[in-house]
Amino acid sequence: MSASRGLRRAGICLVTGSCGLLVGCTPPDAAPGHTPSAVVAGPTASTQARALLLPYDRYEMTPTDLLVIQAAEDVLMVPCMRTHGWSWKPLPHAGDADPPNRSRYGVIEPQVAEGYGYHQPPPPPGVARHEAAENTRNTGLSQAEADAAFGRATGHSASVNGCWKKAHDRLRRQVPASDHALLNELTLRSFDASLKNSLVQKELAAWNSCMKRSGFAYATPLDAANDPAWRKTKRPTRHEVLVAVTDVRCKGSTGLIDNWKQTETTWQQDFVDRHSEAFQALARAKDVWLRAARAVLR
Repeated sequence: MSASRGLRRAGICLVTGSCGLLVGCTPPDAAPGHTPSAVVAGPTASTQARALLLPYDRYEMTPTDLLVIQAAEDVLMVPCMRTHGWSWKPLPHAGDADPPNRSRYGVIEPQVAEGYGYHQPPPPPGVARHEAAENTRNTGLSQAEADAAFGRATGHSASVNGCWKKAHDRLRRQVPASDHALLNELTLRSFDASLKNSLVQKELAAWNSCMKRSGFAYATPLDAANDPAWRKTKRPTRHEVLVAVTDVRCKGSTGLIDNWKQTETTWQQDFVDRHSEAFQALARAKDVWLRAARAVLR
């Protein structure tokens, strides 16, 4: 296994954010009888995190886009549930979803490092309220309501006859075919390629030296983020926070993030230019799906 692939596999969930659930692509869990937990919110994304944009973002559903899809599905579920004799309450709007690449290069925001170290922070306030409302609504469903909303579970699979599935299919009815699996793979290849770039390697070496001056011997930010010690506690220790704060400071002093982003931008844009038809199809699919959702919301 190459060094870059080993790094990618070790930190892919944290670094690329690709392991989260795609809202609007999987029906929300419904577990009647469970008690919802209190709302716990984290910080909203910084200006720096929101400016961290890459060419592939044009073709991928962002967290904000996915909330639009889910909101439209909610609206479409209201009349469907009514035909089954049940009411359905759409969720409150969340306007502070994370930008697409907030954690692509690990922790980059001082407030996140200071508050959470390398632990995953809770979602921003609006998203946290949205998730809490969803949890309260779905866990309060009777089994009959849950079956009508999300389909009756049969063995290890779920029925496709629920109102959510009907709403989901309606929004995607006119969405043209595109190779989304290719985009996912290319996003990872872009990250791998950037790790081999000479400029990024130079900046990683400078980051390593900066960390060593503070007494922390990590080869890369991925190694720091994936220290097994962090997984031993539910909350970050003082040592973890100190490492994370130093990590963010060293990223800033070396210019690592700007150069890493520029390297990926160049690689991704070159690939988009060389495979324009495939990416045009991805853009059309995204645009048609979002237009259908926004039409429902209007």
